[in-house]
Amino acid sequence: MFVYAVLIAFQIWAIVDCLRQRTRLLWVMAVLLFGPFGALAYVVSELLRGRRFGQAPSEAPVESDPRIAEFEGLLAANPAPALFIELGDLHAQRGDHRSAAEAYGRSLETDPDSLYARYHLGLEFKAQGRNTEAVEELKQVFAADPKYDYRAAAEALADVLLAAGRDREALDQYASVAGASSRARPKFYWGWLVDKAGDAAAAARIMQEIVDEEESVPDYLRSGESPWIDRARRYLDGWPSETLLAPQSK
Repeated sequence: MFVYAVLIAFQIWAIVDCLRQRTRLLWVMAVLLFGPFGALAYVVSELLRGRRFGQAPSEAPVESDPRIAEFEGLLAANPAPALFIELGDLHAQRGDHRSAAEAYGRSLETDPDSLYARYHLGLEFKAQGRNTEAVEELKQVFAADPKYDYRAAAEALADVLLAAGRDREALDQYASVAGASSRARPKFYWGWLVDKAGDAAAAARIMQEIVDEEESVPDYLRSGESPWIDRARRYLDGWPSETLLAPQSK
């Protein structure tokens, strides 16, 4: 009897905690349906998200968004992939990358062909530094549509390959992006990796191309292109390549 009372109290506490959090309303349904197992799953989920029960928060809590609570209420009755995508977008806008990734992942469970959900899942993994997982998602997007999001998906794949330490693959991917774009950033990373691979002469040619194209950069793109053109120029001036990715002083 005592154990039964403890389990009931545990479920009530989990439901109250879900309601206080307001962004975890789907878990209320899980606790009601699965009892103490649902409550335990909720606690494990919160721990994996980095929460520490019983500790006073060191920072002010993030203001809750009623739109998230609304979507989670809708999803409890209708777990449609499109609703999970909208929920993921809201979490991403708030910088809650773990919750965003969870929502996009739930969308893919029932609609695995959604490039939007898979692309944004990859970006949310990237934002968390989960580069191996990001590579797997973004590779699928690139394979399905190399031009997805105006080739931003292709460049994001190159970025996570580099962050994952897969330099050879990253070099090839940046070269592919640079070959289809006049932007300085992918071309700089291509040249930087060519230099890292030991071909300084080829790297210098790539960096010189970046500098030579400076005059053709439209004014509205100049603020984004100039930092990468400056880096290419510094490479040609003999700066050590390992210093070129450090933030530049104004």
